[in-house]
Amino acid sequence: MPATFASFGVRFLYPENWIELPRDGADGQLGVTFELPNGGFFAIECQSIDQLVEEIVEEIADSFERDYGEVEREDVELESLASVARAVEFRFYFLDLLVQSRLIVLEKRGQRLVVQIQAESREFDRNEPVFAAVLMQLDKREPE
Repeated sequence: MPATFASFGVRFLYPENWIELPRDGADGQLGVTFELPNGGFFAIECQSIDQLVEEIVEEIADSFERDYGEVEREDVELESLASVARAVEFRFYFLDLLVQSRLIVLEKRGQRLVVQIQAESREFDRNEPVFAAVLMQLDKREPE
């Protein structure tokens, strides 16, 4: 049975075995992070439309490079999503595991959601249909 998330103008179904991680709200960002059962996470941040999409991508890329050293990066086409402003795939090694991280910036009706999905590459591939289903729901979201 799927669980439902509904907050900050976002509503979607997700697997009941994903664990919602609490936020302290101290950083002022609206968002949610889910931990995947076999490692990895699915995170959504509601961000200001004022920041350039390229700045968001570069901030995250810089963070990966500081934390993990060499990082592969490529733009990704997500044709099934109408409101994608940019999607970037990152790959890096951590503890001898290849980690895949996808950053997706969605813009719709003056709102911006920054989605980051990250897991070990095999786990990422196994969960990709679930990620796509959640993203389709976010793409159709209605603002509060």
